[in-house]
Amino acid sequence: MPSLLNYAVITDPTSLQASQPGAPSVGTVYVIVSNTHQSNVRWEFIDVEIPVGSGPNDLTGNPTAISARIDMNYTVVGQNPVFGWDSTLGRFRAHDPSGGRLTLPAEESLVLVLEDIPVSSAEGLVCLQIRERSGGGDSNIPIRKADFITTLGLVKQAPKVPCNFRPEKNSLVDVDAGGNVVLRWEGPDNLDYWIRDPEGNEVLAQSAAQGPRVVRQSYTWSPASAPKRGATYTLIAGTVGAGQQQQGYFLTTTVHARVPEFDSGTRTPWVEGTPNKSRVTFTAAGVEIRNGTGGWGTVAADAVDVDRVNTGSVHGRNSDDGWIDFPKAGVQVRDGQNDLGILTAGKADVDDLLAGQGQVKGHLVVDGGMKVSDGGERTLEASDNGVLVHNGLSVSGGGDIKGVLELHNGIYVHIDELNYVSAGTGMGGMAIKGNLAVTGTILAETDTEGRKV
Repeated sequence: MPSLLNYAVITDPTSLQASQPGAPSVGTVYVIVSNTHQSNVRWEFIDVEIPVGSGPNDLTGNPTAISARIDMNYTVVGQNPVFGWDSTLGRFRAHDPSGGRLTLPAEESLVLVLEDIPVSSAEGLVCLQIRERSGGGDSNIPIRKADFITTLGLVKQAPKVPCNFRPEKNSLVDVDAGGNVVLRWEGPDNLDYWIRDPEGNEVLAQSAAQGPRVVRQSYTWSPASAPKRGATYTLIAGTVGAGQQQQGYFLTTTVHARVPEFDSGTRTPWVEGTPNKSRVTFTAAGVEIRNGTGGWGTVAADAVDVDRVNTGSVHGRNSDDGWIDFPKAGVQVRDGQNDLGILTAGKADVDDLLAGQGQVKGHLVVDGGMKVSDGGERTLEASDNGVLVHNGLSVSGGGDIKGVLELHNGIYVHIDELNYVSAGTGMGGMAIKGNLAVTGTILAETDTEGRKV
């Protein structure tokens, strides 16, 4: 004899997903209990027995994790029934908590809900057994001692679509160490799988298996060369029909290079280093180098090739080295004590030389001659023809002249106040003060006017 009450099962999701390694599945089962009679049905209990285990026909391996409740679709007169796990019976039981009998009115219903079910991993058909102890109905039969038993079924399915497209280990590739990315996914073996790289190129990674039975498989694929920077790969699953690719599923995943390399450059307002936080900022004028505290930073290099350097000073490498300052008037060379320093060079080519004192080691050679002035008229000229002195020649400490000494406008030789020799234009001769000692012969000649000279 069939049970007095009618039963139907609905699941959420519609087909329960079997749990996968690392991806547990949780679902809900609704058992709808209906009184299709035009008379009340009295009942003592309704049991829902679920198969427990990890096999294809088992619903769950942990029934105590399931949350059970009862939803009433009518107004209850008297005590509300309760629904929960009975560890002694190994079933979920709905009953009157006081032990009495309950009534399901004619053409009314209630719902027994099993929530948060940890679905077992093997796919397959699961049979639920419903036990009821009831009486009444249209025939008004007495409550039986034996249970009415009804069997209902639901399905656990493994995913039949591609899923979990991901890097096998991590999404960071050390290209410099020879690493490469390995992409992994799961899916049915009746599909073809292509991988589309960031440039839009597609590679057939796996062909569909032949045969009527569809098996869920795990697949891997690696590019021919490791990505040099961040790259997004697209998994395309489908079939090939009439010589054309039929694309049905798309999944994407992204991987990165530990040290990215760019073929066409990169655009960024600044680059910051680690761990010291020094920063290179790209301004409208060029580049700024800042240290970790925001101040001006230091650039270290073996050689620098630039067209122009704008700087306040150039300092030696050590703290006590000299440096070069650039005042408005030109260049100053200073030593490590901030005093004027020494400029050493093989040659110096200048238009003007201003010096408080000059010291020449060795010879002073002036190509093309030399002219000396006091800032106004020239006082001395030196050339291949000799030395020409303007406005007088004063020699202290003696002098040795080889060749011709030509003096214009006169000569004055000073010995002391009582002894001197002078001769000049307009004197008509020579004036000697003091004694004149002559060794040899004095020759007197007559000028054009017949005078002795």
